Amino acid sequence: MVNQYTEQEEQILEEGFESVANSGVRSFTVDALSKRLAMSKKTIYKYFPTKEKLVQSIIHFVFNQINSVFDKIMTEEPNPAVQYIKIMETISKFAGRTPVHRLAELKSSYPGIWKEMETFRLSQADKFYIILKNSQDQGLAREDINMKSAAIVYINIINSTFQPEFFLKNDLPIRETIRGFVQVVARGIFTEKGMKAIEKYYVRKD
Repeated sequence: MVNQYTEQEEQILEEGFESVANSGVRSFTVDALSKRLAMSKKTIYKYFPTKEKLVQSIIHFVFNQINSVFDKIMTEEPNPAVQYIKIMETISKFAGRTPVHRLAELKSSYPGIWKEMETFRLSQADKFYIILKNSQDQGLAREDINMKSAAIVYINIINSTFQPEFFLKNDLPIRETIRGFVQVVARGIFTEKGMKAIEKYYVRKD
């Protein structure tokens, strides 16, 4: 999903994302956004003719940002075990920017857009397979695991479990819960060599 945005479109989408993340889709209006941007509603509607189209475009904009970060990590970080950690940190960072009750609003108000989010998450299985297979080939992950199956199961667990209702029902913070899940999975998949690389990354980061 690659989109080319004009500078004005990017400005609208970036500010739109901040508005949706902070106030939720129910409170989000084109009128309020135009005031925040000091831009006419006519200009916004030129690119995004309805509020639903604007919300959908904001979500697609976020998808593109996430994909860009993923591609950068996989290009610049040589260690696949560390790639896994960095990518999951990116996911938790984006997810943690929006309060869980705002995500619940999005899901109930725009079920079609939420479905697109789920489809996007599932589409990341191939990237995780590459990372896990490379880890296995370099002795960073266990040899007895079918990494194709592991990647598919992993993404489906995230997709089906990490829903707004799950976090609300169990009163769990999004970012910390994802980080904990990542650590549990890492210790089950990666070898001692892989875990040492991950631990070294955390030491450098801190």
